[in-house]
Amino acid sequence: MTTKKFWCHYIGNDGNTPKRRSIELTDIHELLPSISNEGAKTPVWFEREEQDWGYRTEELYHLHVQLTDKVALYVNYITSRDMEILTKTDEQIEEEGAKRMAKFLADHPNASDEFKAREEAWHKECMDGQRKDREHRMERIKALLDYDNYLLSGAAWVSVAALRAYEEAGSPILSGLKELRAMALEEREAREKERKEEERKRKEEEERKLAEAEQKEQERLTQEAEKFKAGESIKGEDVVELCRRYGIAIHLRTVHNLQQVIANINGKDGTCQYYRQRGKRRPQLDGCYKTARELYNYLQEH
Repeated sequence: MTTKKFWCHYIGNDGNTPKRRSIELTDIHELLPSISNEGAKTPVWFEREEQDWGYRTEELYHLHVQLTDKVALYVNYITSRDMEILTKTDEQIEEEGAKRMAKFLADHPNASDEFKAREEAWHKECMDGQRKDREHRMERIKALLDYDNYLLSGAAWVSVAALRAYEEAGSPILSGLKELRAMALEEREAREKERKEEERKRKEEEERKLAEAEQKEQERLTQEAEKFKAGESIKGEDVVELCRRYGIAIHLRTVHNLQQVIANINGKDGTCQYYRQRGKRRPQLDGCYKTARELYNYLQEH
C-alpha cells in the first residue's frame, strides 16, 4: 500500500476557517484501481474515516490533491454508497438486471408479451442509467488529477484553504485563483443582493395585499354597520367585529355564540336566526340579544 505524509489544508467545521494539519494519505489507486496517479499533475490521495451518524456508521473516503511533495489540499469525499457505484462492473450490473427481470417473470407468469417487452426495456434503461452514473462519478474524480485546470475552469469554488495551500506550494496560478475567488465573491454578493431585493419586493407585495384586504374588510364592516343601524339583520360574526371596532365589551361565551351559533341577528327588534345541532337543546342567546342591542344603541347615538 502506497502511503505518504502531507501538510493538508482544509476548511474547519465552521465552514469558514482555513486549517492545516499533518495527515498520512493513501494513493487513490488503492481505492479505485481504474485511477492512476502516474503522470498526474495533481495526484489524488485519500484518507479513510469511519463516520458515526448516531443511527448508523459509514465509511467515508476524504480525497486530497497533491500540490507539492509536502503540501496537499482537501477537495471532497466519497461515501461507501459511492464506492458501491464506482466499483460495480458492467457484468455485475447486467447480472443484477437479469435477476430483477427473472423475478418479475416469476411474479407475473401470465404477463403479455407486450408487457414483458416494456418491463425488459425499463430494466435495460435502468442498467444504462447505472453505467452512466458510474462513469459520471468516475470522471469527476479523474478531473482532480489536474486540479489546477479544474479550479481555473471555474468548476469548483476557490476556498480560502485552497489559496493557503497554493500559496504554501508557491504555485504560479495563485494570482489567477485569487482573481477567480474575487469574481466569484462579487457574483455571490450580486446574487445575494438580488435575492434580498426580490424578498423585499415580495414582502412589500404581501403587505400591500394584506392592507388592501384589510381596507376592503373595514369598508365591508362599515356597510354592515350602516345596515345594522338601519334595522337590518347582519351576521353574528360581524357583530363581534363591530363591537371590537367600537370598544363594546363582550363575554367570551357570547363571542362564541355569535361566531358559531348565530347565523344573523337584528339589534332593533331582537330577532335572530341560529344554527341548532340535532339532539341538543336550544342555546342560551340572552347575551347575544344584549350585545346586539348595545351595538344598535351605540350606532344610533353615533
